[in-house]
Amino acid sequence: MSMSIQELKMAWLAAREAGDAQTQLQILRDHPTAQAELADFIAGYYVTTAEELEENATILPLTQRALQSALQRVLAPQVETVTLVELRKSRNLKKVDVARALRLSVDVWNKFEAGAIEAASLSQRQLERLAGYFQLSLDQFATLLDNSQPALTYNRRQTSQAARKQEQGPQKQSFAEAIARSNMSSEDQAFWLEQ
Repeated sequence: MSMSIQELKMAWLAAREAGDAQTQLQILRDHPTAQAELADFIAGYYVTTAEELEENATILPLTQRALQSALQRVLAPQVETVTLVELRKSRNLKKVDVARALRLSVDVWNKFEAGAIEAASLSQRQLERLAGYFQLSLDQFATLLDNSQPALTYNRRQTSQAARKQEQGPQKQSFAEAIARSNMSSEDQAFWLEQ
């Protein structure tokens, strides 16, 4: 007899309330196609009832793995992008939209994406604003900024001097310099430069 996911959830809850760990485990084993959805449900159950769990409460290993997996997917999504360009594109954002939302000019945002702005030149507050917009940790954003270097390509016909210049990448500058050279309004410049 095939049970709906709702019936499986109700059966799991009934077994949980009865303290019947064996039945809880059996429900997961007997319905492998519903395990992912059940794991999310079980994780949600434990998260919403976390205050009721004793600190040393015993959780079935399978349930514990399901809980950890679901919590990682839901609460701590991993950044799968490597550069700021990939991050922006993965969120289906245009450069103009990002710049406008962050109160930056497009030319300053372009410098971020090109890796021309030194991560060390950003204050804690500035990093928090940038990372917060993308809902990333400060370390994640700084890593993406450091990784945002253009790929070096070589043209066999270019002169050796042009090749050396290309190897150097974009001209690095501080965030304050990028803002000072931008066409941003004085209010937006003050917003980013205030301490």
